Amino acid sequence: QWDMGHRVLNHRPICRGIHGHRYKAEICISGEIISEKGASEEGMVVDFADIKKIAKDFIHNKLDHAFMVWDKDKEMIDFFKVSDGHKPVVVPFTPPVENVAKYIFNTLAPKIIDNYSNGVYLSSVKVWETPTSFAVYSK
Repeated sequence: QWDMGHRVLNHRPICRGIHGHRYKAEICISGEIISEKGASEEGMVVDFADIKKIAKDFIHNKLDHAFMVWDKDKEMIDFFKVSDGHKPVVVPFTPPVENVAKYIFNTLAPKIIDNYSNGVYLSSVKVWETPTSFAVYSK
């Protein structure tokens, strides 16, 4: 889970304004169960600790307490150019939760390493924007 601000520039007035959410991401991994005898991960698809480390490194270091801003949002880009103490994450897309889920998926997918040749891969990312609203992205 992480806290992040954004605005959806072209949306109806409620989301066009600067606001934030308490996001939560579900990272879903697929692959065959590791059968290598004596391996630390025997019986698993992947060690959850490995996935947690990859996800937390990105989410907590880059997104937590940040403000996601579309690179076409001139007003916000100009604000961040002259204002210190903020953590802008400038992205090439408008940032509703659907695009946030895709962004996280595309960032994390190449970091999932198939150490045991069991075909492990990132199958989907589900991002909750509110307790009742989420988006799922998968390839």
